[in-house]
Amino acid sequence: MTSLWSRRAVLTAASAGVAAAALSACGSGSVASAITPKRFLSVGDGFADVGQKGYVYSVNDGTLLWTQQLASFYGLTLTAASAGGFSYAQGHAMIASADTTSGTNAPSVSDQIDALLARTTMASDDLVLVTGGIADIVNTVNATGISEASTQAVRAAGVAQAAQVRRLVNAGATHVVVAGVYNLGMSPWALGKNLATGVEDLCTAFNSQLLINIADLGATVLFLDSALFYNLIAGKPSNYPFDDVTRAVCTTPSSTTCTAGTILAGADYNRFLFADELYYTPAAQRLFVNESFLENAYTRIKLRW
Repeated sequence: MTSLWSRRAVLTAASAGVAAAALSACGSGSVASAITPKRFLSVGDGFADVGQKGYVYSVNDGTLLWTQQLASFYGLTLTAASAGGFSYAQGHAMIASADTTSGTNAPSVSDQIDALLARTTMASDDLVLVTGGIADIVNTVNATGISEASTQAVRAAGVAQAAQVRRLVNAGATHVVVAGVYNLGMSPWALGKNLATGVEDLCTAFNSQLLINIADLGATVLFLDSALFYNLIAGKPSNYPFDDVTRAVCTTPSSTTCTAGTILAGADYNRFLFADELYYTPAAQRLFVNESFLENAYTRIKLRW
């Protein structure tokens, strides 16, 4: 697998563009203004799905996922739009195309934004969370393997995701948090196909295009490098509260039907990184916003706004 540091180097130029724009907007790197969010809004895929169809893409134990944990730090809640809340994220969502493979008819990130903007107006004290890319990459690999065609398709998906972020900014969103796709090359799905390096390269291509195409949005947008965060865990799990970072802990075909009662015999699912072949356990999700660990989302947000 491509090393963590090689992957990070590939993104350096794009990240620098985002950082430079942010410093310019903030003035010598100082925080321009603090935000006390009054609402959390979310669009995206299974990484941020809090139960749009009545289940989550994790162990369904009723505990908070990362976007909900983040909202709770501000004394707020985040629930699925299907239950009246403002989280539109749904597993299997593509970025700009209709979901035709999962059987769930997941609306694209673009369609989710359509629904969000038709329902409410963006406010200056909103914090908008955006994820996406998992389904685009998985479906591309399933269709064309590791190939130049796949690389081009995934790059186009990264550009498309940037366009969705820009739509939110143009609609008045002033605090948009964009999580890049995590390194799917480390997932049980990619490992099982012996495609770790090729899939990692596709994820890097996606994130690079996303970063390059939001760089000019400056301090309005914060990019979260979920690939780096989870690569740090996989690279040295002994520094984190995990015993297993390569296997799925759920015994069900999908985490959507996984509960605390459907896990590997004798396993503590809170000490596993992956719930199923693609998605994290609740503990692994919440770690993404845990201030005790490098590159966590909560600290990044507080430093930006």
